[in-house]
Amino acid sequence: MLGAVRRSAVIALSIAAALCLPALAAEPPTVAELVARLDALHGRRDDPAALAEARGLADRAVALAPNDYDVLWRAARVAFTDSDVPGRSTDDRSKLGKQGYDLAQRAIAANPNRVEGHYWAALGIGSYAEGMGVVRALANGIQGKFLRPLERATALDERYDHGSIPAVWAAYYLELPWPKRDRDKAAEQCRRALAINNANLRARFYLARIANDEDRPAEARALLAEIAAAPVGRYDAPEERRVKKEAAALAAKVK
Repeated sequence: MLGAVRRSAVIALSIAAALCLPALAAEPPTVAELVARLDALHGRRDDPAALAEARGLADRAVALAPNDYDVLWRAARVAFTDSDVPGRSTDDRSKLGKQGYDLAQRAIAANPNRVEGHYWAALGIGSYAEGMGVVRALANGIQGKFLRPLERATALDERYDHGSIPAVWAAYYLELPWPKRDRDKAAEQCRRALAINNANLRARFYLARIANDEDRPAEARALLAEIAAAPVGRYDAPEERRVKKEAAALAAKVK
């Protein structure tokens, strides 16, 4: 009899535990779990499904922790990434870029002494300006909103994001309208990026653009060949894949 009672008790406890499992599985993720998942998804951001998931998780994280620095700069990163999808309409690019900039500004308010908020603020307002058009953006005073966070990010940690900060400077000097465009400064920034991360394909691509624009096609072709031959995954696979596509398109135009 005692054995039967014990068996009944064990069965009852097992059933109770099984009934509790769905409740445990339904526990919402913590802020730390959302942040970790956003970082993992960033490594697959050129997959539309991964980007869509990241956008949803970023919104949840901001709603859960609206003043958390680590949440805000990652949400800004997601908004910028969404704005920067190839083929995005200019209106959507501007809208999403502004969202990223606003989120990054909130991150800066939460902690002005870390690089991430400033960096993603610069990229976000850059997308906003790109959607407007460079000349119109300059006329509307957007340049200062771009340069201030980029200068601060450079001062805090120029090595951030695999040496991308000097590459962003290079893009700035290349995209300025004539006569403000400065290919010499752009090339100098590309060399700085490569000194930080010799695998940086974006810096090589900009150097190839400069060489082609300055009628040095052999140099441009050599740089583009380096990009084509480079293995993916040395520092940022989605960025590397994107640069390879851009380099292939430019290679087809080099005379």
